[in-house]
Amino acid sequence: MGVAAGISSLTREVCMALQSMISDIGWVAPKTVIEVARRAAGMSQRRLAAIARTQQSSVSEYELRRKSPTLDVVERLIDAANARLAVKPMVFFELHDDEEIGRFFVPDRLWSVPLPDCFAKVQILRYIFETHDDQVWDLSDEAQRIAYYELALVRAPAQILEDSVDGLLLIQAWPKLDLPQAIREAWQPLIDAATASQDRPPRDPGGISARIAGEIGLAWPPRRERKRNRA
Repeated sequence: MGVAAGISSLTREVCMALQSMISDIGWVAPKTVIEVARRAAGMSQRRLAAIARTQQSSVSEYELRRKSPTLDVVERLIDAANARLAVKPMVFFELHDDEEIGRFFVPDRLWSVPLPDCFAKVQILRYIFETHDDQVWDLSDEAQRIAYYELALVRAPAQILEDSVDGLLLIQAWPKLDLPQAIREAWQPLIDAATASQDRPPRDPGGISARIAGEIGLAWPPRRERKRNRA
Protein backbone atom coordinates (compact mmCIF):
# COMPACT_ATOMS: atom_id res chain seq x y z
CA MET A 1 0.00 0.00 0.00
CA GLY A 2 1.40 3.45 -1.00
CA VAL A 3 1.60 6.45 1.31
CA ALA A 4 -1.30 8.24 -0.43
CA ALA A 5 -3.49 5.15 -0.24
CA GLY A 6 -2.62 4.73 3.43
CA ILE A 7 -3.59 8.35 4.20
CA SER A 8 -6.82 7.99 2.23
CA SER A 9 -7.65 4.81 4.14
CA LEU A 10 -6.91 6.55 7.44
CA THR A 11 -9.13 9.48 6.48
CA ARG A 12 -11.99 7.14 5.66
CA GLU A 13 -11.56 5.35 8.98
CA VAL A 14 -11.57 8.65 10.89
CA CYS A 15 -14.71 9.81 9.06
CA MET A 16 -16.45 6.52 9.77
CA ALA A 17 -15.50 6.78 13.44
CA LEU A 18 -16.79 10.34 13.52
CA GLN A 19 -20.12 9.25 12.08
CA SER A 20 -20.51 6.77 14.93
CA MET A 21 -19.57 9.45 17.48
CA ILE A 22 -21.65 12.32 16.13
CA SER A 23 -24.75 11.57 18.16
CA ASP A 24 -22.71 11.79 21.35
CA ILE A 25 -20.87 14.92 20.21
CA GLY A 26 -24.16 16.63 19.53
CA TRP A 27 -25.25 16.48 23.16
CA VAL A 28 -22.11 17.75 24.92
CA ALA A 29 -23.09 20.00 27.81
CA PRO A 30 -22.97 23.66 26.73
CA LYS A 31 -20.82 26.28 28.41
CA THR A 32 -22.23 27.82 31.55
CA VAL A 33 -23.67 31.34 31.36
CA ILE A 34 -20.78 32.45 33.56
CA GLU A 35 -18.19 31.22 31.07
CA VAL A 36 -20.12 32.61 28.10
CA ALA A 37 -20.33 36.06 29.71
CA ARG A 38 -16.69 36.00 30.84
CA ARG A 39 -15.37 35.04 27.41
CA ALA A 40 -17.59 37.58 25.65
CA ALA A 41 -16.09 40.26 27.90
CA GLY A 42 -12.55 39.01 27.17
CA MET A 43 -11.86 38.40 30.85
CA SER A 44 -9.78 35.77 32.55
CA GLN A 45 -11.25 33.86 35.48
CA ARG A 46 -8.92 35.75 37.79
CA ARG A 47 -10.07 39.14 36.51
CA LEU A 48 -13.76 38.24 36.74
CA ALA A 49 -13.28 36.92 40.28
CA ALA A 50 -11.52 40.12 41.34
CA ILE A 51 -14.31 42.36 40.05
CA ALA A 52 -17.00 40.14 41.59
CA ARG A 53 -15.05 39.89 44.85
CA THR A 54 -14.79 36.13 44.89
CA GLN A 55 -12.11 33.47 44.38
CA GLN A 56 -10.76 32.41 40.98
CA SER A 57 -11.07 28.78 42.10
CA SER A 58 -14.80 29.29 42.68
CA VAL A 59 -15.28 30.69 39.16
CA SER A 60 -13.41 27.68 37.77
CA GLU A 61 -15.58 25.21 39.69
CA TYR A 62 -18.77 26.96 38.54
CA GLU A 63 -17.68 26.82 34.91
CA LEU A 64 -16.73 23.16 35.22
CA ARG A 65 -20.09 22.45 36.89
CA ARG A 66 -18.38 21.06 39.96
CA LYS A 67 -20.25 23.52 42.17
CA SER A 68 -23.69 25.06 41.74
CA PRO A 69 -23.79 28.79 42.47
CA THR A 70 -26.87 30.50 43.86
CA LEU A 71 -28.82 32.83 41.58
CA ASP A 72 -27.43 35.81 43.48
CA VAL A 73 -23.87 34.65 42.79
CA VAL A 74 -24.62 34.05 39.11
CA GLU A 75 -26.13 37.53 38.74
CA ARG A 76 -23.12 39.09 40.51
CA LEU A 77 -20.65 37.30 38.21
CA ILE A 78 -22.68 38.11 35.09
CA ASP A 79 -22.90 41.76 36.16
CA ALA A 80 -19.12 41.82 36.69
CA ALA A 81 -18.75 40.73 33.06
CA ASN A 82 -20.98 43.63 31.92
CA ALA A 83 -23.76 41.24 30.88
CA ARG A 84 -27.21 40.28 32.08
CA LEU A 85 -29.23 37.10 32.29
CA ALA A 86 -31.86 36.59 29.62
CA VAL A 87 -34.52 33.94 29.11
CA LYS A 88 -34.65 32.28 25.70
CA PRO A 89 -36.40 29.13 24.47
CA MET A 90 -34.38 25.93 24.43
CA VAL A 91 -33.61 24.25 21.11
CA PHE A 92 -34.03 20.49 20.90
CA PHE A 93 -32.38 18.46 18.15
CA GLU A 94 -33.42 15.19 16.56
CA LEU A 95 -30.91 12.90 14.86
CA HIS A 96 -32.00 11.82 11.37
CA ASP A 97 -30.51 9.01 9.31
CA ASP A 98 -30.44 9.10 5.52
CA GLU A 99 -29.12 6.37 3.22
CA GLU A 100 -27.24 8.81 0.99
CA ILE A 101 -25.81 11.44 3.36
CA GLY A 102 -25.77 9.57 6.67
CA ARG A 103 -26.73 11.13 9.99
CA PHE A 104 -27.67 14.77 10.45
CA PHE A 105 -29.28 16.89 13.14
CA VAL A 106 -32.56 18.80 12.77
CA PRO A 107 -33.79 21.26 15.43
CA ASP A 108 -37.37 21.87 16.54
CA ARG A 109 -37.08 25.63 15.94
CA LEU A 110 -34.73 28.28 14.59
CA TRP A 111 -32.67 30.48 16.91
CA SER A 112 -30.43 33.54 16.92
CA VAL A 113 -26.64 33.61 17.21
CA PRO A 114 -25.72 36.90 18.92
CA LEU A 115 -23.53 39.56 17.39
CA PRO A 116 -20.65 39.49 16.64
CA ASP A 117 -20.52 35.66 16.67
CA CYS A 118 -22.97 35.28 13.78
CA PHE A 119 -20.49 37.16 11.56
CA ALA A 120 -17.29 35.74 13.08
CA LYS A 121 -14.63 33.61 11.44
CA VAL A 122 -15.06 29.90 12.25
CA GLN A 123 -12.72 26.96 11.81
CA ILE A 124 -13.84 23.34 11.82
CA LEU A 125 -11.79 20.16 12.16
CA ARG A 126 -11.46 18.68 8.67
CA TYR A 127 -12.96 15.33 9.66
CA ILE A 128 -16.24 16.87 10.78
CA PHE A 129 -17.06 18.52 7.45
CA GLU A 130 -14.89 16.11 5.43
CA THR A 131 -12.86 18.96 3.92
CA HIS A 132 -9.26 18.82 2.70
CA ASP A 133 -7.95 20.91 5.59
CA ASP A 134 -9.10 22.60 8.78
CA GLN A 135 -10.87 25.27 6.75
CA VAL A 136 -11.74 28.77 7.94
CA TRP A 137 -14.96 30.53 6.88
CA ASP A 138 -15.60 34.26 7.30
CA LEU A 139 -19.30 34.43 8.14
CA SER A 140 -19.37 38.17 7.46
CA ASP A 141 -18.90 37.32 3.78
CA GLU A 142 -22.19 36.15 2.26
CA ALA A 143 -20.63 33.67 -0.18
CA GLN A 144 -18.52 32.07 2.56
CA ARG A 145 -21.48 32.04 4.95
CA ILE A 146 -23.61 30.23 2.37
CA ALA A 147 -20.82 27.69 1.73
CA TYR A 148 -20.47 27.13 5.50
CA TYR A 149 -24.21 26.73 6.06
CA GLU A 150 -24.39 24.18 3.23
CA LEU A 151 -21.81 22.02 4.99
CA ALA A 152 -23.03 22.68 8.53
CA LEU A 153 -26.61 21.58 7.90
CA VAL A 154 -25.34 18.28 6.50
CA ARG A 155 -22.32 17.53 8.69
CA ALA A 156 -22.34 19.57 11.90
CA PRO A 157 -23.19 18.21 15.35
CA ALA A 158 -25.97 20.02 17.20
CA GLN A 159 -23.65 22.15 19.32
CA ILE A 160 -21.81 23.53 16.28
CA LEU A 161 -25.13 24.30 14.58
CA GLU A 162 -26.53 26.18 17.55
CA ASP A 163 -23.33 28.16 18.03
CA SER A 164 -22.81 29.30 14.44
CA VAL A 165 -25.94 29.06 12.24
CA ASP A 166 -28.15 32.11 12.78
CA GLY A 167 -31.86 31.67 12.06
CA LEU A 168 -32.45 35.00 10.33
CA LEU A 169 -29.31 34.67 8.20
CA LEU A 170 -30.35 31.11 7.33
CA ILE A 171 -33.76 32.34 6.17
CA GLN A 172 -32.09 34.97 3.99
CA ALA A 173 -29.71 32.40 2.49
CA TRP A 174 -32.27 29.60 2.17
CA PRO A 175 -33.16 30.09 -1.55
CA LYS A 176 -29.46 30.15 -2.44
CA LEU A 177 -28.37 27.06 -0.50
CA ASP A 178 -27.42 23.96 -2.49
CA LEU A 179 -28.63 21.20 -0.15
CA PRO A 180 -29.43 17.50 -0.42
CA GLN A 181 -33.15 16.87 -0.76
CA ALA A 182 -33.32 15.15 2.63
CA ILE A 183 -31.85 18.22 4.37
CA ARG A 184 -34.11 20.69 2.58
CA GLU A 185 -37.23 18.64 3.35
CA ALA A 186 -36.27 18.31 7.01
CA TRP A 187 -35.51 22.02 7.53
CA GLN A 188 -38.24 23.52 5.31
CA PRO A 189 -40.99 23.33 7.99
CA LEU A 190 -38.75 25.36 10.32
CA ILE A 191 -38.25 28.05 7.68
CA ASP A 192 -42.01 28.11 6.99
CA ALA A 193 -42.88 28.35 10.69
CA ALA A 194 -40.42 31.19 11.30
CA THR A 195 -41.63 33.27 8.33
CA ALA A 196 -45.38 32.62 8.66
CA SER A 197 -47.70 35.52 9.40
CA GLN A 198 -48.39 35.64 13.16
CA ASP A 199 -51.98 35.91 14.36
CA ARG A 200 -51.02 37.75 17.53
CA PRO A 201 -51.60 41.26 18.92
CA PRO A 202 -48.94 43.85 17.97
CA ARG A 203 -45.90 43.94 20.25
CA ASP A 204 -45.11 46.92 22.45
CA PRO A 205 -41.28 47.07 22.15
CA GLY A 206 -39.80 47.68 25.57
CA GLY A 207 -43.24 48.17 27.09
CA ILE A 208 -42.74 51.94 26.74
CA SER A 209 -46.05 52.73 25.02
CA ALA A 210 -48.04 50.96 27.75
CA ARG A 211 -46.08 52.76 30.46
CA ILE A 212 -46.59 56.23 28.99
CA ALA A 213 -50.24 55.51 28.15
CA GLY A 214 -50.82 54.48 31.76
CA GLU A 215 -49.25 57.69 33.08
CA ILE A 216 -51.45 59.92 30.93
CA GLY A 217 -54.61 57.90 31.44
CA LEU A 218 -54.96 56.27 28.04
CA ALA A 219 -56.02 52.68 27.44
CA TRP A 220 -53.32 50.48 25.99
CA PRO A 221 -53.45 48.71 23.66
CA PRO A 222 -55.97 50.97 21.93
CA ARG A 223 -59.29 49.47 21.06
CA ARG A 224 -59.84 48.73 17.43
CA GLU A 225 -63.07 50.02 15.99
CA ARG A 226 -65.01 47.41 14.11
CA LYS A 227 -65.81 48.22 10.52
CA ARG A 228 -69.52 48.65 9.99
CA ASN A 229 -71.09 46.79 7.12
CA ARG A 230 -72.77 49.08 4.68
CA ALA A 231 -76.42 48.30 4.12
